[in-house]
Amino acid sequence: MKRIPLLVVAFLALAALTASAADLPLSRVVLFSTGVGYFQHDGTVDGDATVPLSFRVDQINDILKSLVLMDQGGTVGPVTYASREPLSKALAAFSINLGDNPSLYQLLLRLRGSEAQISLGRDSLRGLILGVESQQVTVKDTTETLQYLNLLTDKGLHSLPLNKVTAVKLTDTQLNGELNAALAALAAARDTTKREVSLSFLGEGQRLVSAAYLLETPVWKTTYRLVVDGKAPYLQGWALVENTSDSDWTDVEMALVSGRPVSFTQNLYEPLYAYRPNVPVALPIPVAPRIAEGTLEAEQQLAFGPDKFDNLTAKIGPAGAAGAMAPGMARAERKRAAEFSVDDSGVLAAASGERVGELFQYDITQPVTIPRQKSAMIPIIATDKLSGEKVDLYNAQSNAQHPLSAFRLKNTSGLHLMAGALTVFDGGAYAGDALLDDLAPGDERLVTYALDLGTEVATDRTDESAEVGFRIDGGVVFFSLRRTFTLTYTLKNRTEQPKTVLVEQPIMSGWKLLAPEKPAEITASYYRFRVALAPGAAEKLVVKFEQPVVQTAALLEENVTPKITMYLQSKVISPEVKAALQEIIKRRAAIADVVEQRTRKQARLAEIGKEQERIRQNMAQLDRNSDLYKKYVEKLTAQEDEFDATRADIAQLQDQEKKLSEHLDQYIRGLKIG
Repeated sequence: MKRIPLLVVAFLALAALTASAADLPLSRVVLFSTGVGYFQHDGTVDGDATVPLSFRVDQINDILKSLVLMDQGGTVGPVTYASREPLSKALAAFSINLGDNPSLYQLLLRLRGSEAQISLGRDSLRGLILGVESQQVTVKDTTETLQYLNLLTDKGLHSLPLNKVTAVKLTDTQLNGELNAALAALAAARDTTKREVSLSFLGEGQRLVSAAYLLETPVWKTTYRLVVDGKAPYLQGWALVENTSDSDWTDVEMALVSGRPVSFTQNLYEPLYAYRPNVPVALPIPVAPRIAEGTLEAEQQLAFGPDKFDNLTAKIGPAGAAGAMAPGMARAERKRAAEFSVDDSGVLAAASGERVGELFQYDITQPVTIPRQKSAMIPIIATDKLSGEKVDLYNAQSNAQHPLSAFRLKNTSGLHLMAGALTVFDGGAYAGDALLDDLAPGDERLVTYALDLGTEVATDRTDESAEVGFRIDGGVVFFSLRRTFTLTYTLKNRTEQPKTVLVEQPIMSGWKLLAPEKPAEITASYYRFRVALAPGAAEKLVVKFEQPVVQTAALLEENVTPKITMYLQSKVISPEVKAALQEIIKRRAAIADVVEQRTRKQARLAEIGKEQERIRQNMAQLDRNSDLYKKYVEKLTAQEDEFDATRADIAQLQDQEKKLSEHLDQYIRGLKIG
């Protein structure tokens, strides 16, 4: 067999690689409103081919998560790329650990036993590094800590001050290479330039291949121009697209998708290592007690349950799916017929729209070219297939005196209108700016763009409260009220044009709309009432709400009597409820009378006790045979009789109070009136 020179083989491989790369140009870009972009390369290869694609380091994770390859007639081979090992793991693999940014002192400690050439100015020494140490040195009554390198040479041991060392050269070629490699790993960790991903296609003959992937991209935006001049409204929409990549987009098919598909990032580029427990090598158990005790400690280390292991094991979640676009289609198969609408200035919509699943997609009908780091405005909508009307929208929270000029825009275009800024032109002049929310086909929105100074609104509010009735049930009185408030809007049209004003009134929980009987529109937060204003005319709109309110009071509470007295003054209280409340007041009064008697009796007991104490103190100073002493004895005897009688009365009153309270409790709990 004839040998082919190695240089020729390398040249042919390089030529094939270049040709393959040129055959896979960027052909399709789909930008999503969630900040990701779908990129598709289409081309031809011949035989086995390896196609390199370059990406920034921060894009590799998205490539690994979303790359889709198709080979029509061949087989997709492995995709290879340079690994990105964690810096800590990479540095730990070198014999010289630089991961913690060591000082010269720490570095020399790690080089103990290595041969090095040490330079001190013009002098140099060569020997083995024994270690480094710190020494206290006194110079002119000042003590300093200096660091010394201990070096073993063929002439003996030398202690060299580190502050005098000007250079350290490792004489071991392998060790010096390890140091340089560790430094190179540190430099590579900071490198954010491009990385190459090699695509492999295996097969015979020429055939079509495709590569597609998702990358982070700027969110594409929309802006609109709405012309309202008495005719059918005309809407022009533009997409703002930015190419922030490092390559030009030249004659690519482009689609713009609105919607919110789930998208996330995941660290797939950096190798991950699972935790593995360190299991000691099983050794025969020695007989010596001390050794046996050490073996027990080893067995305790082995007692590492699966739950602990699972908690420490690195877990990687499932990778996200690639974009919904299927790569590998021919360009002609993806083109769709576009329906153009042209305004008087001849602006065409360069996109056709259709629903794709839960998303809406605008297909740009002409190839798009956007140089790298450039942006473009692409017309995506130009249509007069819309309907709507000019109205005023009044909301007191927006402006208390004037309504906002608005346009009710109904989307009858069949296209999904993505949210964006909208500039309104009326009568050939700029009328104002508005914000358009997402507008599905067939839906409608009110877009407000200016303050209508030609229409004024004044409001007046009145609040009323009316008693409805009372009822008693289970010891509780229920007092029913009906609250109403009325808003009177006075609207004045000071222009010579008829106006239609939509008045927004917030929907309030618990309040029922009484008037008008039915609003013109209802939103999630507002009622809208339509008021027609003739030129120079004024109209009134009366909006009335009602809210039922029920107040409660527990009739068994001690301080409920004032509330009952107030309820008895009501004009809507029924005779049965009134009689029951009066009976409750009567019984509470009887209890209060008994309590008052008991309180007086208890006060008399306290008074007797104090008087007896005074008498006994006086008697202690008197002769027992004196008349005054005998008089005190008689008085004490009388007071003792009164004391006993009072205590008996108190006990009787307490018993009476208890019975009256129990009867009141039974009476109240048995009431069910109203």
